[in-house]
Amino acid sequence: MGSVMSNSNKKQTAEIINPGLGDIEKVRDILFGKYVSNFEQRFADLESRLEADVEELKKRLSDKISSMDGAVNESLARLDTQIAAEKNNRDAELKSLHDSLKNAEQALQHSIGLMEDQANQDLAAVRASLEESHQELLDQTSLVQAKLVSDLEKQKEELQSDKVGRQSLALMLDEVAVKLRGS
Repeated sequence: MGSVMSNSNKKQTAEIINPGLGDIEKVRDILFGKYVSNFEQRFADLESRLEADVEELKKRLSDKISSMDGAVNESLARLDTQIAAEKNNRDAELKSLHDSLKNAEQALQHSIGLMEDQANQDLAAVRASLEESHQELLDQTSLVQAKLVSDLEKQKEELQSDKVGRQSLALMLDEVAVKLRGS
C-alpha cells in the first residue's frame, strides 16, 4: 500500500506540477479562488462603472454639442438678421443718395437752363443794342455825309460864284486894261 500511495502521491504531484488546462483553473481556484472572485467582482463593478461613466460622458457630450449647435445656430440667425438689416440700411442710404444726386442733377440742369436762357436774353439784348448802335452810326454817317455833300455843294457854289466873280473881275480888268491902253 505504501507503494500505491506513493504512486498516487507522485501522480498528484505530477499533476500539480504539470496540470492540464482544466486542472489549472482548479488549482487557481484553490489557491486564489477567494481573491480571484473578489477581483473579478471588482473588475466587473469597475467595468460597469466605467461603462456608466462613458455613457454619462457621451450623454453630456451629446447635450453639450446639441447646446452648442443651438447657440451657434442662434448666433448665425442673429448675424443673418443683422446682415440683412445692415444691407437694408445700406440699400436705403444708397437709394437716398441716388435720389439726392438725381435731385441735384435736375436742379443743376434747371440752373443751366436758366443761365442759358439768361445768356441768350443778354446776347439778344447785346445784338439789339449793337444793331441799334449800328443803325445810329449809319444814320449819323448819312447825316455827316449829307452835311459834307451840302458843305461841298456850298463851297462849290461859292467857288463857282468866286469864279464867276473872278471871271467878271478878269473881264472888267481886261476892259480897264484895254481902256487904259487905248487912252
